Amino acid sequence: MTRPFLPRAAEIARGLGALLVLALLLFALPIGLYAVAGSPIPEHTPTLSQITAALMQRDTDNVLFLGAVRLIGWAAWGLFVLTICAEAAGYLVGRTTPRLPRPVRPLQYIARDLVATVALSFGAAATVTSPSASAHSTAVGTAEHPVPGAPIHSATAEPRPQQHGAKAPGRGARVIKRGDTLWGIARREYGSGTRYPEIFEASRNIPQPPGLPPLTDPGRLHPGQHVHIPRPSPPRTAGPPPTGSRPPRPAPAPNGATASTTPGTPTPSPPSEPAAEASPAPADAPPPSDPDGHEHGLPFAVTLPSGTHIGLGLAAALSVALATTRLHRRRRRPTSWSSTSTPEPTPPEPVATIHKAHLDTYAANDEPIPTDAELVTADRSQPSPDRITLGNRDQCPITLPVPGLRLGLTGESALDVARAISTELLAKASRDRVELVIPEPDVHALFTDISEYAADLPGLTLTPSATAAITHLETEALHRARLLYDTDSADLPSLRTLEPAEPLPRLVFIGSVSETATRVLDTLVQLGHRYDIGAVLLGPWPTATTLHLNHEATITSADGPHAERLTGTRMFRLTRHDADAALRTIRTATATATEPQTVEPPTSRPSTSPIPVPPPRAPDEEQKAAAIQLRLFGPVQLRTTDGPINTGLRRSARALLTYLALHPNGITREQGTTALWPDHDPNAAAALLHTAISNIRKVLRDSTGLREPAFVIHTASRYRLDPDLIDVDLWNLTTTLTQARQANDDAQRAHTLQAVTTLYTADFATDLTHEWAGAHREHLRRTAIDALVHLAQLTQVTNPEQALATLEQTIHHDPYSETLYQHLIRLQAQLGRPDAAHRTYRLLSTRLAELDTEPNDQTHQLMSDLTHT
Repeated sequence: MTRPFLPRAAEIARGLGALLVLALLLFALPIGLYAVAGSPIPEHTPTLSQITAALMQRDTDNVLFLGAVRLIGWAAWGLFVLTICAEAAGYLVGRTTPRLPRPVRPLQYIARDLVATVALSFGAAATVTSPSASAHSTAVGTAEHPVPGAPIHSATAEPRPQQHGAKAPGRGARVIKRGDTLWGIARREYGSGTRYPEIFEASRNIPQPPGLPPLTDPGRLHPGQHVHIPRPSPPRTAGPPPTGSRPPRPAPAPNGATASTTPGTPTPSPPSEPAAEASPAPADAPPPSDPDGHEHGLPFAVTLPSGTHIGLGLAAALSVALATTRLHRRRRRPTSWSSTSTPEPTPPEPVATIHKAHLDTYAANDEPIPTDAELVTADRSQPSPDRITLGNRDQCPITLPVPGLRLGLTGESALDVARAISTELLAKASRDRVELVIPEPDVHALFTDISEYAADLPGLTLTPSATAAITHLETEALHRARLLYDTDSADLPSLRTLEPAEPLPRLVFIGSVSETATRVLDTLVQLGHRYDIGAVLLGPWPTATTLHLNHEATITSADGPHAERLTGTRMFRLTRHDADAALRTIRTATATATEPQTVEPPTSRPSTSPIPVPPPRAPDEEQKAAAIQLRLFGPVQLRTTDGPINTGLRRSARALLTYLALHPNGITREQGTTALWPDHDPNAAAALLHTAISNIRKVLRDSTGLREPAFVIHTASRYRLDPDLIDVDLWNLTTTLTQARQANDDAQRAHTLQAVTTLYTADFATDLTHEWAGAHREHLRRTAIDALVHLAQLTQVTNPEQALATLEQTIHHDPYSETLYQHLIRLQAQLGRPDAAHRTYRLLSTRLAELDTEPNDQTHQLMSDLTHT
């Protein structure tokens, strides 16, 4: 993506050359024509007879020919002047001029190139767009920003007055104004934004004023359009919540983090639902959730003890990075049936806390917790971030569009705010969605030791100086202008659809520049608004919006177009330490990055030591043991002989049951409160523990009819599950694995391992977000898969079909492990099934493409050997 940086002098020289050519064509050419051929206006108007006589007689002295040449020359010059004026006007208003007919199209290309070169090379001379247009191009988003992710498409135009001949809006109609969205109108009219499809369906076929397009997309509104408001009908109350709806209460604060939401209002849906860029959603589909983590103006933030305060947009992006890192780790891990295995590396503590806060938004709304694969798959459908949420004020998010972003930051926390903006953009930069351009002196002020891994961060372009950075942006603007002209595309979204292989990320400059460079950058961003260019200055920006921040990252005062609306906003901020942890996680999410050596986790972090096996039950207790079944593979679930227990059990009680199952010999009160409520006061956490135990006992007694048992036994200051009454699938699995390791021969071991295929049916406790649950989830997946691979190896000679089925089951549990696919391909080749082996290889390639990588050399060689045998 990065192109060579041209010296500023070369850019100025190019601009001077373009200006000279433009002057020659505009002024020298007509002077030469006048001197050689005279004026194009005749001294007197010829009569029809004179014209006929001149055409019929022989042109012996070439008067007629020279006259025709003169007229053609003057006509061509006039057409060129009109084209220059049209292209200049197009640059001033930020619109692409219509394409001229093919015979004169080269003339239009010349005019466009000359205007673009002069404008970009001499941007410091003057600001060509008015302050009002500038303000509109970076309008602040509020609670009614368009949910489908696209701002109103006429970002530089005021609401149009009613044109002559246009009908006034009728009864039940509304005129779209700047900032209006169908979601916001539905919320005002009906009390619920989810009813916006009713307005869209009623408005898509109504006549629009002259010059305005019909309403065809609920996310693309134009000021002056008319929409029809149907008569309000009773709101829908039954059925599941619409996509994008969120829990009515704040998510639990994880490990010292606090999650803030608007009390009593739904919080936003994380970006788990697809919002495909290549295939737009149907018009009647509910709007996708805001990737910044708020639904239509309802803010959500994660605050860490370190002072970091970020939005759910960055939290969700870091969750995707962490999930991608783990999938790459699984892809590379070899299988090994041994008593010891390399422990799973733990994520940096700030990232783990932020990740839990993100997942808690699902749990708080009783939605399924997404797996790592689901997070990565959903992220692939996310388009380039069109807007970025900077913070919130009065419980409303403050957003700015990324294209045309013109923001200056000053004050005590300016670097923390710039760090949050840049980290979020880098977290969303994969697959050419964003390119962040930062001069090297500024990147060292923002991050620590970033030079060690900057090359592995997708979307980061470091330049030697601010001048080189601006030159890079100019080069990109001209490159994009040429692509638009060559493809006859109206804008970059259209160009991205037409040329999906062309990398066209949103460009954002972050750094400090001189006063002269500020003027150049200001003009470049304004002219480049349609080229997806924005900038954040570490310092004041006199011609844009400058924010003055205190030590809490609150805007105490502001200057510029949006001063009044931004003053008082609490901006998102990121400390240097937490930012470094975030960037290292983003780095390990790339396919080519090498992970650093694993650091031994602190004692407070979760342990994945082998789970102790509970004592065997007495034969006469077997009937009682089956009274309650605790199922931990998949969502945590209690069952009786009559079926599952679906009501009454609190979320904290499910978590406590799971933690007790991981410790069959019991836990102390301190262990339980630290694991489940680490951010609570010890006394409050102890009360919550007792409440959870009481809830478990009440639910189990009501479900079984047994009034005597405690189910959770408290002896010797330790709490444990009663193994005579509660059967746990996890305990059965660990017992089976222990027996398999102690088997006398391979036949006995294979027979014992057969039970693993039915015991390990899903990931461990998939509805829990605690870090200890995630650590054990990965440990148990590794252990079970290694056991299943060993079973396939033991049975591939005596029962190859069973070995194939076992390997296919392991791939179902771990669809990104390249080692598992290699085992399956080898076995299919040994059984003389090359077509099946090729299908397995194609499946592997498809899976790894989701991680932006491909099969390694060993797998390629394996397939090559198979092809040539």
